[in-house]
Amino acid sequence: MTPRTARLLALPFALAAFLLRIGVEFWLKPLTWRIDSTAVALLGWAAGTAGSVLVPVAGYLLLTRAVRRRPATFQVDPAGPRFTAPAAPAWAGPWSILTSWLAGGLLITERVPGEDRVRFFESGEALVWNVLAVLAVLLVVGLVLSDERPRLTLDEAGITVRGLVRGRTLRWGRLLVGGPPGPAGKGRAELVLAERPATPDRPPVPRSLRIGPVHVDRDFLAGSVRHYVAHPERRSAIGTAAELASLRATLGATPDA
Repeated sequence: MTPRTARLLALPFALAAFLLRIGVEFWLKPLTWRIDSTAVALLGWAAGTAGSVLVPVAGYLLLTRAVRRRPATFQVDPAGPRFTAPAAPAWAGPWSILTSWLAGGLLITERVPGEDRVRFFESGEALVWNVLAVLAVLLVVGLVLSDERPRLTLDEAGITVRGLVRGRTLRWGRLLVGGPPGPAGKGRAELVLAERPATPDRPPVPRSLRIGPVHVDRDFLAGSVRHYVAHPERRSAIGTAAELASLRATLGATPDA
C-alpha cells in the first residue's frame, strides 16, 4: 500500500465518523432523554460520542499500520530535480476523520417541542447556509486527502515545507554547518535549524520547520539536511536516483528504517 492509497483510504472512515456523529445527535441523544438516571444517561451519551470518533480512527489505524511507519528515504520527483516527502498517512488519516466528525457536530439541531425527538433547526435560509458550511468542510477534507500537502521538498536551493495553505523555505546558504540535531523523541514535530545571523557579531538565529505531518523518518531528514549544508557540491545532484542512493548509503539508511 502506498502513502497516497493509505491517505485516500481515510475517506470512508471520515464519512463514517461524520454519519456516526449525526447518529449520536438524532438517535442516541433522544434515547438518553428517556433514561431516568441522569448519571446513566450522561455516561451513555459520553460513551456514544467518544465511540463515534474513536472507532473510525482505530479502524483506520489498524488497516494502515503497515504503511504508517515513516521511511528513511525520499521520493524522486519526476516533475523536477528535487526530493520530496508527501503527507504522512499517520497525520492525514486521523486529521480527516476528526475534522469530519467535528463537521457533523456543526449541524444545528433542536428538540421537537413536546417530543423526545431531534430535528434540524428550522430557520429557513440559515439552515441552508449551515448545511453548505458543513459540506464545504467535507470538501476540504477530500481535497486534502487527494493532495500531497503538507509536503517536504529538498532541491538545489534549500528545504521547503508546504503546508495546507502556504509554504516556508530555508536556503542552504543561510544554514550553519553542524545542524540540525536529531529530533528528540519519536513525537518531535519540528526540525530546529540554525540560520546565519544578519551580522557576524550576533548569535545564530533558530528556525523551525514543522515536519510532523510529513512522511519521512525524522533522523534521516535531519541527517540529510546536515549533509547538504556541509557538502554544497552535492546539492546540484539533488533530485536524481543516483544521488538518493548515495545519500542513503552515506547516512546508513534503509527504506523502512
